[in-house]
Amino acid sequence: MFEDDFWVFGYGSLMWRPGFAYRETRRARLEGYHRSFCVYSHHYRGTPEAPGLVLGLDPGGSCDGLAFRVDAGEAADVKAYLDERELVSYAYLPLMLPVATTAGH
Repeated sequence: MFEDDFWVFGYGSLMWRPGFAYRETRRARLEGYHRSFCVYSHHYRGTPEAPGLVLGLDPGGSCDGLAFRVDAGEAADVKAYLDERELVSYAYLPLMLPVATTAGH
């Protein structure tokens, strides 16, 4: 899948509970999107009859978060884990986007 290590951007719960092995973490900024309570969900908030709002990314602005460096050899496992965790509804699309990072810590 990946020939080189890759980065996963987290702006919500992934920041404090990524749930996958990573080699390095850095502060990161995604330009062109901002955090917004724009996703209706009954998976984590609310019910099917009365869904609650959860954070998503809306176009415009920027979003600060963390980038996690994942070994290329872990790509399939990490992608499967993130798909199961994050793609439980129609709302999220997996995208490959550039993010700016600071020095590692």
